[in-house]
Amino acid sequence: MKALVLDMDGTILDHSGRFPRSLVAVLAALKERGMLIFFATGRTHHEITKITPEDCPLDGYVAASGMGVYVDGQLIDSASFDPDFVADMIAAARRREIYYEIHTLENSSRTLLEDKEYSAADISQPQPETMKHFEYLYAQKTLESTVQWVPTLSLEHVVKIFFFSTDTHKIASWYDHLKTHQDESDYALYTTSVHNAEIMLKGRDKATGLETLMIRYGLSYEDVHVVGDSMNDLPLFDKAGKRTAMKNSVPSILEAADDITEYTCDEDGLSRYLASVYL
Repeated sequence: MKALVLDMDGTILDHSGRFPRSLVAVLAALKERGMLIFFATGRTHHEITKITPEDCPLDGYVAASGMGVYVDGQLIDSASFDPDFVADMIAAARRREIYYEIHTLENSSRTLLEDKEYSAADISQPQPETMKHFEYLYAQKTLESTVQWVPTLSLEHVVKIFFFSTDTHKIASWYDHLKTHQDESDYALYTTSVHNAEIMLKGRDKATGLETLMIRYGLSYEDVHVVGDSMNDLPLFDKAGKRTAMKNSVPSILEAADDITEYTCDEDGLSRYLASVYL
């Protein structure tokens, strides 16, 4: 293998959002041996750079599940939703009092201040048994954020719209609504838990983003070893030369994998796996 392609949440990061120092050391050793290091994540550029240690080797990354591609921190390819589509989608979520976030490549998420009251009534509820602790902590931090809630939203350059609820029936109904209307609109639909849904531009995914990086570095899919855990990793698993699922992966990823890590992301599973295979 000539290149590693690593998902972030649930793969690099544990469920508290921690980037392990042990992984930085392992990736540095692999880089010395000539391995290219790529990330492919649903996170935006801002969210990637905020959490990645400065000394972590990184040759490029796919942000927002293919909506932005970066080499040496510089944007080399991007796409975004039509502003009218974003306006219509937010209006539909507001009618159902669904908590939403809009994401651009360069900025953290934003939600209209006037929607904080109904959002708080939902996401300030006690943690359900179906909700992972890191999801609950994220929701509480969102309520306390000084930058999340804004008087007006810019609808330009939006690459992802994220939806969340503590009520599984409410978010499932919204997910079904999105799925029903998916074919008539230009978006791809994902979920990473029973409490969320997110949409990105149809025709853009982690694999299309990776193809931009492969062209830049003269690679083929056979050169690529991908590690992931969630449904937005499936486009990569369909094509990569080697596919590894984290032990904590969703069933569809476990079924598509060539092998599975012995440990979860909360047990330093990625670092231990890469060290055992390559070092």
